[in-house]
Amino acid sequence: MKSPTSNELIEQELVRLNKELGAHFNSDAMILRAPIRFGLDDLIREEIESLHPVGCGCPRPGALTVIVETTGGYIEVVERIYNVFRKHYNEVNFIVPNYAYSAGTVLVLSGDEIYMDYYSVLGPIDPQMENNNEQFVSCIGYLAKYNQLVAKINSAASTDAVRAELAYLLKNFDPAELFGYEQSRSHSEDLLESWLSKHKFKDWTETETSKRTVDEDLRKVRAKEIAAILGNPERWHSHGRGIGMKELMSEEIKLKIRDFGADSGLRSKVSSYYNLFMDYAKRLGLGSSSSVSLHTPKGFRRT
Repeated sequence: MKSPTSNELIEQELVRLNKELGAHFNSDAMILRAPIRFGLDDLIREEIESLHPVGCGCPRPGALTVIVETTGGYIEVVERIYNVFRKHYNEVNFIVPNYAYSAGTVLVLSGDEIYMDYYSVLGPIDPQMENNNEQFVSCIGYLAKYNQLVAKINSAASTDAVRAELAYLLKNFDPAELFGYEQSRSHSEDLLESWLSKHKFKDWTETETSKRTVDEDLRKVRAKEIAAILGNPERWHSHGRGIGMKELMSEEIKLKIRDFGADSGLRSKVSSYYNLFMDYAKRLGLGSSSSVSLHTPKGFRRT
């Protein structure tokens, strides 16, 4: 009888840990660690649809638990991933063990429940676009610099005083890119407003202090306020700025976040599963944050 290889043993253990986490939440479970680029939505759709194929006699549970880590990416891809999740599950919960930036923040905040711990961070909802070097750049940073230059040029006493600024503006800013970046920012804010009010706030029926009845209009107003705060470049200064659980639950933002670190049983399940996943990903040469890797009860997927 052939002995299993070390990789086979690791993969078996990862599946066991995945099912253990799923059992904790009575859900399917997955780890998603990837930049949010086009094609990721197709990978996720194929994997989700393969878990409980039609006619298999294995009905899909009503919930999905996603451990997510991402540097962000395209908001259009986030919307497609959301549509896949919500087509197959009534409830989607997210666990952030380390970080989820920009578009990843919008995805996480589409969840019914959000789990973080002391070390977890989300980023500002700062949409990103890839430049000619295939590197993601901050849309809000691009727009902020453009507006700063325009304001300086418009307030100058003469064009001679701002020749350098005019030359820089003409060389580095493209009207089509500006329009695209503005649309991405608006798209991110619109999605966050819609998803927060529909999912995270669905059971919010009464304000804590005044005991005022909460209706759909108030949910949308509160979601719009949160989107404005998380999308304000003057507030966060940097795309890479991490917003921790304490800030998200502060009087300014007032989001309800579940601390998985305070639950020893859940903390153990998350860390055991995620740490083994990361060790194995590094073993396979997929330790970089730019790598695409996914794990479900079907096993490890990567591109």
